[in-house]
Amino acid sequence: MKRLRFETAFKLKLTKLKATLNFPRYELPYWLGNKFRGGFGSVLLRAVCGYLKPKCKSCPSKEDCLYYALYVRDKQKRGKSQPVRPIIFVPPFFGRSVSGSGKLELKINVFGDYTRYLPHIIYGLRFLGKTGLNSNTKYEIESITDCFSKKEVYDGESVNAKSIKTINLAEIPAKEVDVVKINFSTPVEAKVPISLNHLIHMVRRRLILYVNEYGEGTVPDYTCHDEIVESRWKNHRLIHRSKRGGTREFYGCTGSATYRVEADENAFKLLSVGELIGAGAKASFGMGFYTIECEQT
Repeated sequence: MKRLRFETAFKLKLTKLKATLNFPRYELPYWLGNKFRGGFGSVLLRAVCGYLKPKCKSCPSKEDCLYYALYVRDKQKRGKSQPVRPIIFVPPFFGRSVSGSGKLELKINVFGDYTRYLPHIIYGLRFLGKTGLNSNTKYEIESITDCFSKKEVYDGESVNAKSIKTINLAEIPAKEVDVVKINFSTPVEAKVPISLNHLIHMVRRRLILYVNEYGEGTVPDYTCHDEIVESRWKNHRLIHRSKRGGTREFYGCTGSATYRVEADENAFKLLSVGELIGAGAKASFGMGFYTIECEQT
């Protein structure tokens, strides 16, 4: 059977932003994924909801409410599990407690048509900066830049929505190489060692969930055979606390691995897509992100 061409099999729009946050001083924990996810939700609810005791699931405005889409909606369009969220914050991962002052970069993934909520994103991040990630860590937004157009979307005062460039992830070009190095920049929920085939499998699973919710079509399968040339790993125990869910523990790993690989075009395209959307579970906590170094032999 002839393989369906990757670029026509599905459609999924992605906007990728980079916020530069300026901290007069900070005292930050081992892991920031839950800080931005939970903190943004707290300030967003206060910003968009006028009810003293919100009842989100019965609210007549829920389908147009960003808070409902990010924190309350609990059914997939295709399936019965919790859906992946249309806006993802990806803070830097330290793997230790840090203190100091200066600038930190926060990546923001926006899927589908949720760029219409850009003012809400900016307002929520500004509000969170004034409230603080904790009592010793407040910040100001210096700027927000579009990662694809390289143009400034927000300069600290005004918004330029024309600077936003949205791409279709199905059109990402494949980088077909013999040897590839993967650097895991935020924890990925997987057992080590992670084969390249398994990493691509995790990317594909995450991509399918996003396509089902915010895109259309079907994500093609792939073929990949790989050998780990060298690798180093570090395991992490990540604590998540929330008012609704209490305290939970996540486990993930970071590190890097170099692979010798034989794969088809779809596998390489999925690997490139994963550099933008990440791999595996816990996407809303900024987990599973990596960068690629390629070497042709």
